[in-house]
Amino acid sequence: MACHPQHRAQREQTFGYLCHACSRCCHGKVIQVNPYEIARLARNRGMSTSEFQKKWTEDGKGTVLARTADDACVFLGSGGCTVHADRPLVCRLYPLGRRYSPDGRESWLELAPHPQSEGEYTKRGTIAQYLATQRAEPFIAAADAYVNWVNEARTLLLPDADVASLSAAAGEPGDLLDMDKAIARHAAITGRAEPADIEARKDLHLAILYEELAQLKGAADGEELSSD
Repeated sequence: MACHPQHRAQREQTFGYLCHACSRCCHGKVIQVNPYEIARLARNRGMSTSEFQKKWTEDGKGTVLARTADDACVFLGSGGCTVHADRPLVCRLYPLGRRYSPDGRESWLELAPHPQSEGEYTKRGTIAQYLATQRAEPFIAAADAYVNWVNEARTLLLPDADVASLSAAAGEPGDLLDMDKAIARHAAITGRAEPADIEARKDLHLAILYEELAQLKGAADGEELSSD
């Protein structure tokens, strides 16, 4: 996926950070996750996205990772992150924060570190290089794609609704944003085999989401015409 010219310019800003695995940043954080991240983590744990949401996210809603009694990420083990290869975007970006606006612009900020953090800030490298070392690009692309869908859904259907309300509009709460469940239902209806590759599943899931959105919008427009 090509990077927008404005994004490239911002990503050339000087930045460097060396993590020394003190794990202090893994405490006291609200780790939001999207369907792509849940799918990656679910595969890491050898379970479906539905099972993962119920077991590993707060209240089983699939939007925030659960935390332990001492306010640590539920996946923090004695040796560090137990899902490091599939860790969410916010973990990959730390100690950077990223803002993505509805018009497609991104901006970056440095987050305040834990007062006892052993991480080392440097002036070597750029944001772009840091993102590359963290293998963040697929996660950024997925995050932006899901945010774009939510923004369009709010604009077309329910301007003041949250994600849970948008999901409930298409069936049982959570079904629409549950990747495995949405794809399984799509395969049963169309007779097509489910893709195995996680990136292909993400693309299909987004296509399903937009198809559902178009159907909901069509139904809403029909109701408006019938009431005129």
